[in-house]
Amino acid sequence: MDSCMIKNCENEAYEEGLCAQHYIEILKKVIPETKADKKTSKSGGSLNDDMSEKTQYLMHSLLVHVDKFTDSVVSSFNNIFNLTKDETADVYRQMGNKYLKKNEEKAISFLKKVVELNPDDAESQYKLGSVLFAKASYDEAIACFEEAIQLSPDNHNYHFAIGIAYEQKELYKKAVTSLQKAAKLKPDNPEVHYRLGVIFDMQEKYKEAVDLFKEAIELNPKQTDYYQSLGFTYESLDQHKEAVNCYKKVFSLKKPSL
Repeated sequence: MDSCMIKNCENEAYEEGLCAQHYIEILKKVIPETKADKKTSKSGGSLNDDMSEKTQYLMHSLLVHVDKFTDSVVSSFNNIFNLTKDETADVYRQMGNKYLKKNEEKAISFLKKVVELNPDDAESQYKLGSVLFAKASYDEAIACFEEAIQLSPDNHNYHFAIGIAYEQKELYKKAVTSLQKAAKLKPDNPEVHYRLGVIFDMQEKYKEAVDLFKEAIELNPKQTDYYQSLGFTYESLDQHKEAVNCYKKVFSLKKPSL
């Protein structure tokens, strides 16, 4: 990668031939010096309310194109816009989302910054936990989900997430408790019933598993995994005719329409 075009600067260039820091400096010169005083503002609007369309475009360009986004860049960016703590957290959140599919480690580092800035934000804890779960860091993910649940105990997604994490850890008793709580909060979620059925099937509680798979199918009759799992459980119960009917249903759902 080329170096920054600024004389004597050896940093890598990321945008318009400039390194991140010099890009910020140019940005400062382009943006008008006049800033709305947020402390005395009566509108109570968001950051974007005080920004011109050109400024918003430049902000978006910075977030999208600068790959080595560091705390020093955020600090310089903060000097331009006089960001609040929540707005700074949102900058890190955007960068975390940007890296979710291309670099999990970077995404995690940015999302951890969001949690540090907003430790009482349940959704940020959940988002970080979800990324850690995808990375198979189940203990860390569970810790985040626990924080999210403590902050927002009636959110069914948080109970479902921690239940699946417990399942991955083979902590089935905790998994069942969490998933049952999720089912109570959101009874029309077929995936909760299905995951409970899978656990009961592994524990050889076949009749309970059958009932749960049937509940999942009733809520989502086009999901082939539900019929297939129900068929396996019927086989464990020596109910082979019922199992065959389930497998036929799987084939009919997977058959391409003409």
